[in-house]
Amino acid sequence: MFTYNYRLYDRHATPIASLAVLADDEEDWKLDHFSYEILGCRLRFEFPVVKLLDCADRITQLDKDTNPFAIVTAAHLRTRQTRRDPDARYQAKRTLVSLLYRQGWDRQRILDLFAVLD
Repeated sequence: MFTYNYRLYDRHATPIASLAVLADDEEDWKLDHFSYEILGCRLRFEFPVVKLLDCADRITQLDKDTNPFAIVTAAHLRTRQTRRDPDARYQAKRTLVSLLYRQGWDRQRILDLFAVLD
């Protein structure tokens, strides 16, 4: 995170905002900084964090949102819910496809989204 931030700043000579989107399964883990200290020189880079697990209680709301990030978040959460149940996972994918068609997505856009999700 620090490397991306400083390289973009160096290249474009403008302040850069960094945001971590965490998709892991550890509910209490949220890495929100990078730091080191050597020979009395200290560096600390802090950044905001969004944990997809924190959105689990809003999955119905995410399903209704047309924002692609909301759709990807809901799909990720459903993937976690159906981890060891192939039939439920298949049904979740079918439901997602139906939802996307109702929202006006075309076939290729849906296939592109599944390439990201899978």
